[in-house]
Amino acid sequence: MLPHHLDGNTRVYREISQIGEELKLLAPAIQGTKVVPQTCILYTHENDWTLQQPLQPNKFFNLREHIQLFYNALHDRNIPVDFARPTEDLSKYKLVIAPSLHLLAAGEADRLKLYVQNGGTLVSTFNTGLVDQYSTAPETGYPNDLTDLFGMEVLEFDPIPPGEENHLTFKGAFQTSHLHPARLWCDIIEPKGCQVLATFAKDFYAGRPAITTNNFGLGKAIYIGTMSHQHFYHDFAAWLRQTCGLQPLLKVPENVEVSMREKEGTRIFFLLNHQNTPVRIQFYKPMHDYLTGNTFSGNYDIPPHGVLVLDEHPEAKASAATA
Repeated sequence: MLPHHLDGNTRVYREISQIGEELKLLAPAIQGTKVVPQTCILYTHENDWTLQQPLQPNKFFNLREHIQLFYNALHDRNIPVDFARPTEDLSKYKLVIAPSLHLLAAGEADRLKLYVQNGGTLVSTFNTGLVDQYSTAPETGYPNDLTDLFGMEVLEFDPIPPGEENHLTFKGAFQTSHLHPARLWCDIIEPKGCQVLATFAKDFYAGRPAITTNNFGLGKAIYIGTMSHQHFYHDFAAWLRQTCGLQPLLKVPENVEVSMREKEGTRIFFLLNHQNTPVRIQFYKPMHDYLTGNTFSGNYDIPPHGVLVLDEHPEAKASAATA
């Protein structure tokens, strides 16, 4: 922060000092608050370690990159995300995403079934349930212990080298913004009661399912039998938000990041404008800005790279409580 001559009159030092002053100002408000996501991504170190072993079905597959595609799409839609293990309590989440749980223990499969049966929405992908906790391939079909949950079975898979791709053809109400490729891996899926959302467009499995959904108990299990590009996961996140009833934290334009911390009915919103130009936001209730002490409603222009830390103005909260 300081150069060697210890002169504090530099841009970096001034900005760091400003952040320190803002943190002191915010400390009383955010003390004891926490982020409460309705979505989580499942991850286990045992699965990650197994995928780092040699002789994998596709040596070009990278679990971190696969998870990042989902996380980026949710983050860009201002959907808060937790990370959890399959054995944890998942009942607090509306949506659980389980990317490529190659190693899936029997107890973990049972917990996923229980979550969906009780009304949750589960998204799983290719390279799931190929071995159990003993690194043994299942005798009951892929994915291990989950064929009834997804209403289908993976008969085989087609590893695709980098630079080559298949394509996806969508059915129903799934809105697409691009032509979405199928990259790296394509599962050959045999439906057994599931609904098909998308199919592959070419090769010997043209017309066969690529994305499926299946009702199980009170919930829904969605399976994606391939890997695509980032645009697909943005479209998929938008579709999931409607399917699962995930409400945005605030209605804001793109490139404005929103996060929220809450405690005892108080919700504090953090808004960041990532653009080089001002962004106009419309607030339908009076909002209080912790950094300036101002209260405003209606249109507000966040300056380039500007920050707002907001909660509902006390008068708005009081009127909502008495309504």
